[in-house]
Amino acid sequence: MPDYILNNLNEIINGKEFDLEDYSSKIRIIPFTSLGKENGIILGLKADNVEIDLEENTINITDVIIGIYNGHLSKNGKYKALIGLDLLETSNIDNKLAVKI
Repeated sequence: MPDYILNNLNEIINGKEFDLEDYSSKIRIIPFTSLGKENGIILGLKADNVEIDLEENTINITDVIIGIYNGHLSKNGKYKALIGLDLLETSNIDNKLAVKI
């Protein structure tokens, strides 16, 4: 994904007209609700492939949507990504993951 799209995520989410070129098929708007935030929206990017590095193993997952959040997931900065449980269950791996995007 080109930097000019990644640098303008808020404008895209808020409906500003933006030239997405050939990337419009890779962009998804994802509604969410969380503690303290109702009716939230984040931008999702459809990745052809994601690599999950688990110590000495690398797991490739295809056709996955990555939600982009330009904030902190935890107060101490410990968490950098969230991974759906269905990916963990189908991959037969435990919870010690680092995600390369």
